[in-house]
Amino acid sequence: AIVTDSHLKINVSGIYAIGDVNGKIMLAHTAYREADVAVNTILGKKDIMSYDAIPSVIYTNPEVGSVGETEESAAKKGIAVQVISLPMSYSGRYLAENEKGDGICKVVIDKKYNIVIGVHMICSYASEIIYGAAMMVENRMTIDNLKKQVFPHPTVSEIIKECINKVK
Repeated sequence: AIVTDSHLKINVSGIYAIGDVNGKIMLAHTAYREADVAVNTILGKKDIMSYDAIPSVIYTNPEVGSVGETEESAAKKGIAVQVISLPMSYSGRYLAENEKGDGICKVVIDKKYNIVIGVHMICSYASEIIYGAAMMVENRMTIDNLKKQVFPHPTVSEIIKECINKVK
């Protein structure tokens, strides 16, 4: 992998490395963001690349969507977490549209700062929901602020709201 800094610069002046060559997160949407950061830096606009909230999806049936820290990665970093897991059957719409209602949503909360640091889902629609979770992680949204957010009803994404409402 080509080593880059937070602006995607390499150790040769005027050269940037984005996408798979830098070996960070090898997803097309990550490369798009890296390109934005590199171009903005070249143009003198302040911008940095953060890999903390890059969503990933496995397009299976059901889909797997993930963003941010897991319990394991948080533990390795010394972050104390509270984890809320709910079956997807908590979502009435999901249950109505998926005969068995199989699936799960897990929200990982940093106990010290009371913010969402990860969301992981196995369910239909995970690819359509995980971007909203990525915004929660990227913007370090507090549980108190998220509890005030209105989720449209009935939607499958309400499962995240149900998890947030269970945080103590």
